[in-house]
Amino acid sequence: MAANIWLSHIIRTNRDTNSPRLVFAAPWMADMGFQDKALVQFLPENGGLSFVLCNENIRKYSNLFHATKQMGGSLVQVYRHRDGLHLHVSGSVLNGTALEYGDTLLAKYEYGFIRLRKLPKDTTIATVPHITGVWFGQTGFLPGEVFTIDAQPGLITCTLHQDGVQRTAELVKHARQHKLTIMQVQSIRYLKRVSREPGQYQWFDIPQNCMQKAGFMPGETLLASYKHGIIKLQQPDFATLGF
Repeated sequence: MAANIWLSHIIRTNRDTNSPRLVFAAPWMADMGFQDKALVQFLPENGGLSFVLCNENIRKYSNLFHATKQMGGSLVQVYRHRDGLHLHVSGSVLNGTALEYGDTLLAKYEYGFIRLRKLPKDTTIATVPHITGVWFGQTGFLPGEVFTIDAQPGLITCTLHQDGVQRTAELVKHARQHKLTIMQVQSIRYLKRVSREPGQYQWFDIPQNCMQKAGFMPGETLLASYKHGIIKLQQPDFATLGF
């Protein structure tokens, strides 16, 4: 993978208001230097924000505090919650980010630095070859549905075909003519952790030959854009996303 990326979301302060709130957590935070109680500089940016580790080379706290405030930011601390390390930002300091409740954020990170940018609507990340997610329900890729995969350098396009099982012969001919791969959405049943009620999630794997044709490596995290009937997978264009 060309860069370390992660997904996060803007939540809300409470049910009575849509005031934005970010609670950032990731399993790699400690490896990137963001240890428990570490001092971090939060900097708002247009369409996103940055977290900068400040525990090293701090000459004077008051100077750092005032410099950060002048940039519209604030100083926060990493804290440990029951499910791991967190960074929390809410209130007026988020005003300079243009972020709203419900926004999905892409995080690009390295040691001591995390930058987040808002993703376009109906966009998320997916790790190949195993594709799954709660967003499948918005695409029509339901268990048993048939779709084709078109693999081109740098891009994989999955297209749903209505009544695909009944149209098998037609789809096979179509796939051969256009050098496509025919697939079917799979599902796994499970018990929900809290309610213990039965549930299921749908998934599919991108075949190895399609991965090779697109130039993707197993385990690579890609940008997934979707709408009903179509899922597109490609490497993130960080410049376009505002990084």
